[in-house]
Amino acid sequence: MLQLKTENAGVSPDEALQLLEAYTTHIKEVRATASYSDLESSINLPDDDALLGEVQKIAADKVGSKLKYNIVVGIGGSNLGTKAVYDALLGYRDLMEPERFPKLLFAETTDPEWLSALKRLLAPVTDPEEVLVTLISKSGGTTETMANFEILTEGLAAAFDIYDRVVAITDEGSKLWEAAGVHDMARLAIPSPVGGRYSVLSAVGLFPLLSVGIDIQRLRQGASRLLDQCFTARNIAASSAAILATQLERGAVINDNFFFHPELESAGKWYRQLMGESVGKEKSLDGEIVHTGITPTVSLGSTDLHSVGQLYLGGPKDKLTTFVSAGKPEGVAVPAQRLLPELTPMINGKTAADVMAAILEGVKIAYQKAGLPYMEVSLDAIDEESLGAFLQFKMLEMMYLGKLLNVNSFDQPSVEDYKIETKRLLES
Repeated sequence: MLQLKTENAGVSPDEALQLLEAYTTHIKEVRATASYSDLESSINLPDDDALLGEVQKIAADKVGSKLKYNIVVGIGGSNLGTKAVYDALLGYRDLMEPERFPKLLFAETTDPEWLSALKRLLAPVTDPEEVLVTLISKSGGTTETMANFEILTEGLAAAFDIYDRVVAITDEGSKLWEAAGVHDMARLAIPSPVGGRYSVLSAVGLFPLLSVGIDIQRLRQGASRLLDQCFTARNIAASSAAILATQLERGAVINDNFFFHPELESAGKWYRQLMGESVGKEKSLDGEIVHTGITPTVSLGSTDLHSVGQLYLGGPKDKLTTFVSAGKPEGVAVPAQRLLPELTPMINGKTAADVMAAILEGVKIAYQKAGLPYMEVSLDAIDEESLGAFLQFKMLEMMYLGKLLNVNSFDQPSVEDYKIETKRLLES
């Protein structure tokens, strides 16, 4: 599924790992309950067969052979995890495969031009079986989400009974949950303790991914197997968290996640929210003002070696890098009969995979020579099982990191500040 290599991380995590032994025991106990009564309860999602059954039941009712678009209307944790998996497996090639259906469309911005373009795309749809709207809001009242839903469904509602083509995913008992009941819309519940950024393996991710043919059972299996490996004191999630925390003490305030597959860029953006909201905190668990956190960034190899590579290698040593790569088939190769054979002769006979592998190894050697610390995450493949393992690994890592930094990894009090002001301005 995946491996973590830490020999070039620049620090020994032993001392920090000792601090996590009791927390590892706690997490193991949470998983044994198979319930949703603890803050860490998201770890029980991969093995929740009742949840899987509910998702499969609604998919069987709503997803048919005519489906072209499932519009995921959500923001932040309500769509980033889903988009990470979809883009890795299908979405990155959507523009190159225009006739492949069904597709996921993510309504994650209130930008008027983008919404207008999406409305034009949907305007010709008159057959209700060609479209689904997955409306996701944990709170049941996210301003951007509700605005997008109303704007995008206006034309569809004029053509057919739109309520029958909406699946609402929210906390049970929220205003959205109740409205879905009133209007006879299909609905799926998010377990109450599971926050948005930890919800990708709940109905939030499982339903839209299943609707476009992604094997969600393998996704869950990858996450479950990763958890099985993480209940010793020195598991990979704890080790990664310990290195992040130790390097932060030494001034590494940035964690650059360097993906060497462009289809994994959305996974980086998912992780950006996971780290940003989980450990970027004003106060510690003791109520002390600490203003702590690690700034997560996303880079792509080899693209960003030609944009920020100079900064990373020659600039301030304030970063811990996590290189992420995966095993992939050989694919295309440099043709034997080249148009410009006199240029770059070293690529003769090489596949694109050979070139990318050489670039990655070259970057790691350059980092070593520059004294820059890094970890390596290697996925067996870009498939459902490895992605499930990666997502679960990072969510567990963040729980451990919050414990080491003495902050609450599960709340986001400062995010509410802008929401309050936004609603005040709209009401004025």
